[in-house]
Amino acid sequence: MEEKYEEKLGYLRAAIENSQYLVCLMGISIGSFCGCTNYRNEKDALDVEIAYGYSPEEMFNPTFFRTRTEQFYDFYKKNMINALGEVKEGLTCLGRLEEQGKLKSVITRDIFSIAKRAGCKNVYEIHGSVFRNFCSHCGKNYPIEYIQRSEGIPRCEDCRAIIRPGVSMVGELVDNRTISKAAEEVQKADTLLILGSNLKSPLTETFLRYFEGNHLVLVNDEVHFADEKADLTIHGKPVDILKDLGI
Repeated sequence: MEEKYEEKLGYLRAAIENSQYLVCLMGISIGSFCGCTNYRNEKDALDVEIAYGYSPEEMFNPTFFRTRTEQFYDFYKKNMINALGEVKEGLTCLGRLEEQGKLKSVITRDIFSIAKRAGCKNVYEIHGSVFRNFCSHCGKNYPIEYIQRSEGIPRCEDCRAIIRPGVSMVGELVDNRTISKAAEEVQKADTLLILGSNLKSPLTETFLRYFEGNHLVLVNDEVHFADEKADLTIHGKPVDILKDLGI
């Protein structure tokens, strides 16, 4: 088993080293591995519903934000941005690969900016980031610390309008320009590395159709029926596998 794992690691190293255009699709489970809040977690979702009388999906919603803003922010501050996680050592290899010119971009639905915090600069955050916030009236930007420190509803210092998190809430459309640019990146890739996601997740199904390259590599902790479609599949915690690469 150990020999087979080392053999797969060797294949992954070779695919990365020989790649001229490596692109990574990073699943939201990577944030969970790092300790970020995951409101989709069944237990956490139940706790929220007991506390507020609404499910996380109902509360993390633009209509709820507009009509019950104070309750939205109570939930958001206590249950969404209370645990921002910590970037694991293995993920920093992505930043190094970008510095080396190997990794061209990371595409993700993660809203906790894990890839950027790991040192990557060319990141397409499809659903935005909790670290970006803006005034709903004048557009002034605010850091996450401003939201965390605020009492009740955070308001703009200049015009007193409500500040909005820079993330796509449940049911909201994502930015088409970001989707288009991310699709172009996948189309240019000769190697596509999928981390913390299966081949049937919303992230991969959105972008896999554009991939025309040579190596489709999947690194995920869960076994899935679609795994066989990848050229290489390594099962295990992605953060640990990246660390074992020694890059």
